[in-house]
Amino acid sequence: MKKYSPLLMKFLYFFGGLYIVSIGKVMLIYSGYGVDPWTVFHLGVSYHLPFTVGQISQIVGAVMMIIGWALKIKPKIGTFLNMYFFGVFLDLNLYLNFVKEPNSFAMTIIYLAIGILTNGIGFGLYLNAELGAGPRDSFMLGISKVTGKTAGFIKTCMETMALLIGWLLGGPVGIGTLFYALFVGTVMQWTLEHVKLPGKSKPVTSEKL
Repeated sequence: MKKYSPLLMKFLYFFGGLYIVSIGKVMLIYSGYGVDPWTVFHLGVSYHLPFTVGQISQIVGAVMMIIGWALKIKPKIGTFLNMYFFGVFLDLNLYLNFVKEPNSFAMTIIYLAIGILTNGIGFGLYLNAELGAGPRDSFMLGISKVTGKTAGFIKTCMETMALLIGWLLGGPVGIGTLFYALFVGTVMQWTLEHVKLPGKSKPVTSEKL
């Protein structure tokens, strides 16, 4: 039996996961019931600047990665790839328009559920690739290191601020935002534990990011 390339599998998990997340984001946007805090922020900013939502995501990611780097959290290759390609995938899916807007209430609920599910699965896949944390998590770890506060506390503060500012700028906040917060972590954790790289017996941990 032909052996797989460990590095190739890492990149397949990483890019596959990012692409799945980008599809989930599009479905959440089209559902009309609200999106996750960072997408609220990116959409809100894109309404006021001549950039696409994917480009805003890239700009914000670059700024946070640089700040995290300045705070002694050295980015890995996955940090750079995450910053650039997630924005590309998001804009590509919106441009290709192969995910059509729902035309009924039942379809909006399905979009919302599938959007949350695919986000959790995608996050789990790209984290299991172990190529490095995304730029927002690098920023989070840097601020945590400087302030002495836990990473979880800093993450909560970051997402709350992103949600508030995005909402003030017109970003879509709704019941879907709450459902996302409640369920995406559970789906992500299941994926981390059950869809691991071939040959891996343990799920990725935060220490490996």
